Amino acid sequence: MKIKVVSLIIASMFCLSGCGVLTLQAKEMTGQPAPEARLMLLDGTEFPLSSLQGKYTAIVFWATWCPKSRKLIVRYEELARRYSQRGDIEFYAVSVDKNEDFGKLKDRIKSQDLKTMTHIFSGNDSQDDVFLSFKGNSVPYLVLIDPKGTIRVVDDSFDTLDDYMKLEFGY
Repeated sequence: MKIKVVSLIIASMFCLSGCGVLTLQAKEMTGQPAPEARLMLLDGTEFPLSSLQGKYTAIVFWATWCPKSRKLIVRYEELARRYSQRGDIEFYAVSVDKNEDFGKLKDRIKSQDLKTMTHIFSGNDSQDDVFLSFKGNSVPYLVLIDPKGTIRVVDDSFDTLDDYMKLEFGY
């Protein structure tokens, strides 16, 4: 019995290791130019992140298996709705789920009515190129890039992004 409990604890730690704290390397990207990366829409269409210059670009990295991500994505959708009438900001949700979890991702998008943001999915799990280019090691976390392509916010706290946007946009 003791071995089963220890095994369960170790398995839980392994499963939740990607759902945690953002690294210093990721946070140090603030003030730096955004890395070049290719985004892949749910239908497989790809486009370069640099094509979004000229607008603010908000990105959330998340996964359906992460409890913190599931809570944050709902708040992120509310934020996207609040700013949806502005033409100068785009909201992207980058799922770092595995390819076999694509159905779960689509179900969550539908069941939680996550339709204001654009969804990105490569199926490469934590090896997603966009995730790695932003020094990702855990989810969820948020990034805000200004119209010139400079990273203004990198944080695992929704409130940091929300506060920055209230100051920048006045609401």
